[in-house]
Amino acid sequence: MPIIKWQGRDVDGLEVRFRSNHEEWNDYTLEDGSNIRMKAVVSEIVRLDGEYDAEGNPVYLVKSTNVLVIKAPDNLKRGAPRNI
Repeated sequence: MPIIKWQGRDVDGLEVRFRSNHEEWNDYTLEDGSNIRMKAVVSEIVRLDGEYDAEGNPVYLVKSTNVLVIKAPDNLKRGAPRNI
């Protein structure tokens, strides 16, 4: 069991095995014409022993990495001519 620093104290954590059911992309269109796609890829989940949120659910800490795909218009890319 890992020991986790939580709200200023040491709390026992239990690593919880998991499987990914589905990883959704979030798509954003920016006012500068760029498109950003992002998703979180989870690598580890730990449940904190004896810790609960306001609704009584157990507290989980999730370690993840954000994956980004950016498609910018040509005028924003490095080396593009700038209008002055």
